[in-house]
Amino acid sequence: MHEAGNLDCTSVGPLDVAGIVPRAWIDWTIDSAESFGLIGLFAVSATEAVIQPIPPDLVAWPMALGADSLLHATAIVVFATLGSVLGSLGGYWLGSFAGELLLTRFVSKSSIRRLEILMERHGSFGVFFAALGPVPYKALAWTAGAASMPIMPFIISGAIGRLFRFAIPVYSIWFYGETALEWFTPARFLVISILGLILMIPMVRMIRNFEASEGETLRTG
Repeated sequence: MHEAGNLDCTSVGPLDVAGIVPRAWIDWTIDSAESFGLIGLFAVSATEAVIQPIPPDLVAWPMALGADSLLHATAIVVFATLGSVLGSLGGYWLGSFAGELLLTRFVSKSSIRRLEILMERHGSFGVFFAALGPVPYKALAWTAGAASMPIMPFIISGAIGRLFRFAIPVYSIWFYGETALEWFTPARFLVISILGLILMIPMVRMIRNFEASEGETLRTG
């Protein structure tokens, strides 16, 4: 539907990583991923959930702009989500034995505290909210691993959050083109995320019921 052109996504929305990652590294990662299409997107999404700093949005957004059909846009969402969820298992594993070191070295204290509060107070609901927002997914995975959060609630709530995290901008960009890219400021993205959260309340309740039933099984098994 749209042509991607020479789109500079690092200048749009909540994804400004140019200040902490060399621009040459960003360009090389994006160019390499785009040359492999959906597989490249999957690789960037998976590795970002484990250790590397470049968010998959920098690949997914230009791909959405160049998507030639709704099916293509949906494939972008699916590959980004699957990569992020599967990669988070590696991040969870890293966090289980080196979470404190990784978090203190690579994540700000305020971000660590926010993640801890979300997970301590809200459990799977907190993971869902963090996964939906513009939070580095590796930081969430490290925190979940370090806190020994049950793996299944982490995977399910994270997967739902990441699905909406990628679907909202990808479908908007595919439908509206560069106008949507210019519209995605941090504040507006937060508003959209909150609206998505409200729409997902029934699913969040299902996650909590699943977590409760799992705990009951462990107690009586």
